[in-house]
Amino acid sequence: MDRVFELDPLVRRPLIKLDDIFVGCTAMLDTGALIPVWTKRVDVLQGLGAEQVAKDVSFNGFGGEASGDLYKLDLTVGGLVYPGLPIIASRDDDIPGYFIFSATMFSDMDYVVKNSTKKLVISPNTNQTCYNLKVDTKDGWIVLCQTDG
Repeated sequence: MDRVFELDPLVRRPLIKLDDIFVGCTAMLDTGALIPVWTKRVDVLQGLGAEQVAKDVSFNGFGGEASGDLYKLDLTVGGLVYPGLPIIASRDDDIPGYFIFSATMFSDMDYVVKNSTKKLVISPNTNQTCYNLKVDTKDGWIVLCQTDG
């Protein structure tokens, strides 16, 4: 079953509206990102129930190497459930949105940004709704990977 998300019509990048998380919450879809990133105040992330796992983790992002603290958050987006989703908190208020959603969050799914209607359509290829993802290290960078459990 397709998941359809409204995009912010005032922003040129795919900025997903996530008012079901909290009013005004948005996420930018980054097809080149390997791990989700939280870009705003960490106390808001913690208020959503995120727990810190590690401090000062290096990752490839924001046009080069960056660092931030690693958190885990139980996140539900459009009926897709991500228990304990690893997220790097690295504040950058110049980036639109609270989250950067990585393409790895939607592995084994098809997604289309419909600029003409300002919608993001995610099409899971199975009836699965729960996605267990973990951080792994590949070629010296941390990436998000699907787990079997």
